[in-house]
Amino acid sequence: MENYKHTETFTVDFADCDRKYDLKPATLMAWAFELAGSHLASRNITREQMWEDGQVFLLTKTCISFDRVPVYHDKVKFTTWEGGTKGSQFIRRYSVTDESGNAFCDSESMWVLVNPHTHKLYRPSEYIYGQLTLDEETEAKIEKIKIEGEEFVKQYTFVYSDLDPNGHVNNGTYLRLLSDVLPEDLRERHYKKLNINFARECMEGDTISLYMKRQGDTIYFCGRLAEGKNNIEIIADFAVGDR
Repeated sequence: MENYKHTETFTVDFADCDRKYDLKPATLMAWAFELAGSHLASRNITREQMWEDGQVFLLTKTCISFDRVPVYHDKVKFTTWEGGTKGSQFIRRYSVTDESGNAFCDSESMWVLVNPHTHKLYRPSEYIYGQLTLDEETEAKIEKIKIEGEEFVKQYTFVYSDLDPNGHVNNGTYLRLLSDVLPEDLRERHYKKLNINFARECMEGDTISLYMKRQGDTIYFCGRLAEGKNNIEIIADFAVGDR
């Protein structure tokens, strides 16, 4: 029978946590990447084969909606499935629970299919492997991000340790940059929702200007290239009280 869903279990180790023992969002995102790759590999579609065939997925948008954030020692049951396409983008969704099935969070993400050698963007109809689509929604829904009235925080130049194996800045780097500039009171709060738009890739040596605006329990954050275009946009909502 075809493998429409793929599930793996992760353990939240000490190195995966922030100061308050919450799982870091960047680690959660890294697990989501690995799970997506494992799902494809379970159908004999490996990263190496996709690279050789000239078709790889790049993440463009994601939304994570938290019921509660996993903490140190938690066992995390992570499930993923393909959710079809929208325009030129592929949808992948995730459900994250504890071992008893109680929800931690869920996520919706969108990906484009590109040639890693020529950077050509493919249409979904050109995907040579085909999707196994499930029409199963998540609470998390990707929303259009609009950031206005933000204030300059600082500049950041990407270094070698920020890169992924493709030579681009790892997506988790932007969540680290966000956490580094959060107001102190929000650092002690738990994430409720993250809505992220990865607009443009960056490389080692590129410099971006970081901007931020706070509105109540919500942070609007973006990184801006020298030509004035945003390469990353994040809306982060924080929970009130314990979760």
